[in-house]
Amino acid sequence: MVRRSFARRALVASAVVLSLVALAGCGQKGPALVPVTGKVTTADGKPLERATVVFHPVGAADANGVKPRGTVGADGTFTLTSHTTGDGAPAGEYRVTVELWTAGKGDDPPTSRLPAKFANPEKSGLTATVGTAPTELKPFVLPR
Repeated sequence: MVRRSFARRALVASAVVLSLVALAGCGQKGPALVPVTGKVTTADGKPLERATVVFHPVGAADANGVKPRGTVGADGTFTLTSHTTGDGAPAGEYRVTVELWTAGKGDDPPTSRLPAKFANPEKSGLTATVGTAPTELKPFVLPR
């Protein structure tokens, strides 16, 4: 009976240790993320509510890698997300795109409310640097 009790405890302890090891391996992989916030407005200071801001890493080896993004709120601010809501972005240099779409009526396709160049990281003219500490970016100001 004593042997069974010991064996049972050893089995339970092993299961707990294996579970903890498995959970430790489930964390985020890749570079450390830094909280990043910013603001997007028009030249007349109005927020571009519901716009999507995407950060494209400069010189990224993997073109299909994570591109941090955020949605602009009613006050014009956004918070970047790479994996989970608001987790931030890796430190580095980025080209930035901003898109704002209006739903089409009926069968009409959605239409962009911004010039097409702002959807292209090579042509938008928008850049950002994310530091190694929490970063608040200078506002992006776009024409209306």
